[in-house]
Amino acid sequence: MADDTRETVDVDAQPAKPRAPANIMPGGTAHTAGGEKTDVNPSYIDAVRSLGPDYYKNFHKRPCVRDSQLLGIAAGFTGGSLAATIGKPVRVASNWAVATWCGVSVISYQVCQYQRSKEKAGIRQAQELMEKKRASIEAKKEARRRAREEQDRIETERRAEEERRRGWGYWYEKNVKFW
Repeated sequence: MADDTRETVDVDAQPAKPRAPANIMPGGTAHTAGGEKTDVNPSYIDAVRSLGPDYYKNFHKRPCVRDSQLLGIAAGFTGGSLAATIGKPVRVASNWAVATWCGVSVISYQVCQYQRSKEKAGIRQAQELMEKKRASIEAKKEARRRAREEQDRIETERRAEEERRRGWGYWYEKNVKFW
């Protein structure tokens, strides 16, 4: 029997397990690799500033914005007029107009974006179908070309055999035997 020379390990002598995640670098957080602290709660102002001036200068050129704003303006005018007609004070009627404008503009913008995404998906699907159709047409053309080449090769071989049989050499090989 072999000698059992294992050493006993004192549990109290081992280092304590770390309480923090092991991938945190000094001065960092668990979600950064460089060890730099991130701004966990960016403010609304920071988000607005990060878009840059070109975003706001060309906002009207974005898809669906013009249509939704025109629809919102018309709805705001209607909402404000309705409020004024039923006898609300000017301030309340103005609030109705602005609220109607905002609500209708946002809703119509979202509806337009949804319709655009559906159109894009349909266009993508149509493009995929066209590519498949084009590939199948090309495969059929290639198969017809190969069949035509094979037919031409067989016809050429048949003509060559016919020419060979017409000559004296064929008759001579077939009929004349010396031994």
